[in-house]
Amino acid sequence: MLQLRASDPKKTIEELNDNIDKYIVNFQGVLKTDLVRQTPRRSGRAARGWKQDKNSVSNDVPYIGRLDRGYSNQKPRGFTKQSIRKTIRKTSRSIR
Repeated sequence: MLQLRASDPKKTIEELNDNIDKYIVNFQGVLKTDLVRQTPRRSGRAARGWKQDKNSVSNDVPYIGRLDRGYSNQKPRGFTKQSIRKTIRKTSRSIR
């Protein structure tokens, strides 16, 4: 049986929210780093296109979808999903 006691519920909720926010920022940072590393390169434009903001990691280079579908022989199709899975495994260790 698991039992939690909070002497100050508001403070506990604030701390949990802070920890969740920190986890999300860390997850996004690790994901962006791996995506930059995994993105196929010719000129490097697609790899430089990865951006991280408060709520997302994105890439607005017009051909990033083609690269992810396997257009380049440098990386396998679906390198973004592989990066997401890898990041989940890596960052989930930090919350155990």
